[in-house]
Amino acid sequence: MLKNFLIGIPVRNFKNPMSRLENVLSVEKRIELSKGMFENIVKSFKNEDTNIVCITNDELVIDYCKNNDIEIFSARKKGLNFELEEFLHSYEYEYWTICHADLPYLNNFYAQEWIKECKSSQIVICSSKDSGTPLLGGNIKIKKLMYGKNSFDNHMNIFLQENLDIKKSFNKEFSFEIDDEEDFNSFLQHRPRWSKNLEF
Repeated sequence: MLKNFLIGIPVRNFKNPMSRLENVLSVEKRIELSKGMFENIVKSFKNEDTNIVCITNDELVIDYCKNNDIEIFSARKKGLNFELEEFLHSYEYEYWTICHADLPYLNNFYAQEWIKECKSSQIVICSSKDSGTPLLGGNIKIKKLMYGKNSFDNHMNIFLQENLDIKKSFNKEFSFEIDDEEDFNSFLQHRPRWSKNLEF
């Protein structure tokens, strides 16, 4: 059966992930947390229509994906936008999403709601607290991505220039990332079910 919903999850590395948390978590605990969030996101999005792919060139991430039966895409070009654009141009699909790997509150219910929104909208986008773009998707193929500083505003600008219909989502499950110590402390106070077996 052809899976028509493509989901790309970029994962930089499992060597020194979430480096902004190095003052509160050892590298081993950060790796454990990164793997836990990544695995939860994969499970949350999984259904009969989704083709879930990890975008990485890191050997540790590649080994982890192979051991967990997760498809891998390694781009020829370096740089996140180049890698993601190459990824999107390398597959056949009707609907798509790029999802950051550090969204701790995403679960199956909200992931399936996101999928529905992408199927019915040209562009669906949400913003993190620092104007990043933790989730982006839709039902129209795009040529250019603008990840990096202020990526939400930069994405909005190019989509508006192209006169695309844009739906903005403000759900915490789509926008809260563990990006710094403040985020991590908030996460500790409101831990999702998947994280209960992790010790910090």
